[in-house]
Amino acid sequence: MIRVIVVEDETLTRRAIALGLREQNFEVLEAADALACKALLRGQRVEAIVLDVGLPGLNGLSLVKELREQTDLAILIVTRRGTPEARIEALDLGADDYLVKPVHHGELAARIRSVMRRCSPMRGKRKRLGRWLVDLEARSAVSGDLTASLTRGEFEIITCLIEANSKIVSREGLLSAISRRPMDSDLRSVDTLVSRLRRKLGDDTVEPNLIVTAPGFGYRLGIAVEEA
Repeated sequence: MIRVIVVEDETLTRRAIALGLREQNFEVLEAADALACKALLRGQRVEAIVLDVGLPGLNGLSLVKELREQTDLAILIVTRRGTPEARIEALDLGADDYLVKPVHHGELAARIRSVMRRCSPMRGKRKRLGRWLVDLEARSAVSGDLTASLTRGEFEIITCLIEANSKIVSREGLLSAISRRPMDSDLRSVDTLVSRLRRKLGDDTVEPNLIVTAPGFGYRLGIAVEEA
């Protein structure tokens, strides 16, 4: 389970983001300012930090600069400041991604996973999913002599589901993974890609057991992921 620190001085906003990420199967710690965040980092294993820019005391950008000099954690800014200049400054200081409030929690979860895929070392990238050997680095799915011909979008979806390892991933989270502009895209495209994935991976289209539907929410894997 990915452990994240949410750094936000507005209590209701912090709790809402934390709750949203917990619903996306993240383990979440909360901090109201930079000092509390650094205290948590000293005593906890953490993979990612989600923080606001306008923090009291040491502001968010100063915290980004300090953390980037000390760690390779995934750092995502979530703020109301949406100008190009604000984005550029944060990214230049070392932030990995920048989102403007309000942000959909499924999209935020997908962005965190995306950053961690880019930043993580390339070991342990081969996964066994039933009869399929999925190589997340080579972006291939092979079963014996058979290779599934997956599009970019299809592979992004199976990657998200593998990383969630039988936990539910929302349709919004999957949409964010496949689309560069998720707010302008249609959730039905996720359902279409899942349907194609089931067909290409030999899943039962009537009663699927590889990619299972969570009605009204999203999808999950119906079998456990194993290291290959």
